[in-house]
Amino acid sequence: MKQGVTILKAKIPLQPIITLLTDFGERDPYAGAMKGVILSICPNAKIIDLSHSIQRHNIYEGAFHLLAAAKYFPKNTIHLVVIDPDVGSSRRALIIQSRNYRFIGPDNGVLSLAALDDEVQKIIEICNSSYFLKPVSQTFHGRDIFAPVAAHLANNRNIEDFGSVSQEWVQIKIPEINIDGNVIYAEVIHVDKFGNIITNISQENFQKINKIERSFIEFQFKKFRSKIKLCKSYNEVEIGEFLAIFGSSNFLEVARNRDSAANALKVQIKDKILVELID
Repeated sequence: MKQGVTILKAKIPLQPIITLLTDFGERDPYAGAMKGVILSICPNAKIIDLSHSIQRHNIYEGAFHLLAAAKYFPKNTIHLVVIDPDVGSSRRALIIQSRNYRFIGPDNGVLSLAALDDEVQKIIEICNSSYFLKPVSQTFHGRDIFAPVAAHLANNRNIEDFGSVSQEWVQIKIPEINIDGNVIYAEVIHVDKFGNIITNISQENFQKINKIERSFIEFQFKKFRSKIKLCKSYNEVEIGEFLAIFGSSNFLEVARNRDSAANALKVQIKDKILVELID
């Protein structure tokens, strides 16, 4: 008779996780200063860099990055975002409690895609200055407001301690596609480091009109129009050829095997794209 085996799991001390997403780059000490503030207040925090290479002041790009990454972190992770072109102005600072996470950052829409994706439960306008570093710089709220608030939150402070409940906040949304028969009118929502052109066509929406599993699509951008293969991997076409693929973010991408589709086509975010399903 087989005997059951009991596996004893060691108790792992809870270590709060704080992610950082900024447009600060790697050259300057700004991201490092924020980490120093966080660790001074919450020494056991685990700080994860999502990216510091967001195009400067590009709120939409930051929002897309956060949407793509936030959901893969453990429950109760604090996502701290500082892409803040209006720093020092009357723009508000927020904590957003969603179903699984807390998001901290300026009220300019940068938090909205990820927060809405995880079901927003409560929004707090940060206004309790007792949690700020003093004096507060007019140009570096990331260090003096957002970082200390994130650290105190990681120390199990209640979100209501930091300010008052708010009903209004700035939201940005992924643009909706327009479908006309077998034609999809879409736009570019992101271009990644590899030059892949990420559109706003989700796999779910694509499947609604691609009911007979076509293998090719007609792709048009500005004066460029081409029939390209719908692939499951980049190497299904020859090196240098264009292809279409659903990437890790679950949106349709136009790519170029081992080359940059965006550079070849001079594509930018918000550019319009036409995709036609063909036999």
